[in-house]
Amino acid sequence: MPQQLQHIDQIAREKNRDVLFLHFERYQEDQEGDDPIREIVVAWLEDHGIPFEPCMGLEQEGFVDVYAGDLYIDLAVDENDPIYQALCEYLEDDEGNMRLDGVLFFVLALELALEIEAERQIQHDDEPPVNLLS
Repeated sequence: MPQQLQHIDQIAREKNRDVLFLHFERYQEDQEGDDPIREIVVAWLEDHGIPFEPCMGLEQEGFVDVYAGDLYIDLAVDENDPIYQALCEYLEDDEGNMRLDGVLFFVLALELALEIEAERQIQHDDEPPVNLLS
């Protein structure tokens, strides 16, 4: 059955907080099997009981998205949380460089997610109404 995936900015607004997500540069949905690095990361998340789910990137008005393998990580950005610390240590070295080639680790600020939605609303408000009767 098809799965409806949420965009990461929508998730941030629903959670009402900054959100974490991973992007895999070598992911190709139509290839046989999955990106081996992505499989390693997914296994690590599962082994450590860190909740995650597939997600879409930032929603862009007028574009049809294709799933790019992105994962929303359901953890709050909390420097004092040992699980968050373990995730950061797994993904990044001491200088903040990614340990795994082709994996990008992002934080989407709630403020940015709200700005994206506000801009989308302004664009919709500026569009003339469509007359379906003519």
